[in-house]
Amino acid sequence: MAGVCELIMMLTASALSIALVSRSQRLLQLATSDSLTGLFNRGYVDDRLTMELSRARRYGKPLSLAVVDADHFKVLNDTHGHAAGDVVLKKLAGLLRNSFRQSDTTGRYGGEEFVLILPETDLETARRKVETLRETISATPIVLPERKDLVRVTISAGLASFPEDAEDAAELFAAADERMFQAKREGRNRVVAGVEVAVA
Repeated sequence: MAGVCELIMMLTASALSIALVSRSQRLLQLATSDSLTGLFNRGYVDDRLTMELSRARRYGKPLSLAVVDADHFKVLNDTHGHAAGDVVLKKLAGLLRNSFRQSDTTGRYGGEEFVLILPETDLETARRKVETLRETISATPIVLPERKDLVRVTISAGLASFPEDAEDAAELFAAADERMFQAKREGRNRVVAGVEVAVA
């Protein structure tokens, strides 16, 4: 009888442990992910950038950062409604998630802005990857709910790299963000990486 009681107690303890681990994982996911897209949220991205930058500095490896923004998103929201905007953001999130390595960090920074952290990736390699993403997004029709309208969305992206562009996280983000705005100013649907040199 004592053996049966011990077995029941062990099984109960195991079930409680599994439930606690599952709950902890769920709470961690809620604390680090964006509820709409499932990508990492801004807080996690900020922490991860600091950690990856520290690792890059320690091992003398490059690190690239991309700030990506959906073009004309307010017009899309105003024309088709916020539910349609949510569908577009989820689709963009899926395309971003599937375009990069597991070791990369893909996050939604807010609104229609996304951030990519690419460890051990120099600026030119990062530019090629983000350019491929830009082409994929612009070529992908997105079906909107209700009237089943098809829309195409483009992105503008700015890239910066450690150590060439900046030594700390804030400067690196500021450089990538400024280049994203440069892409917007130059007509959108483009990637700006590094200092563009005009040819005479």
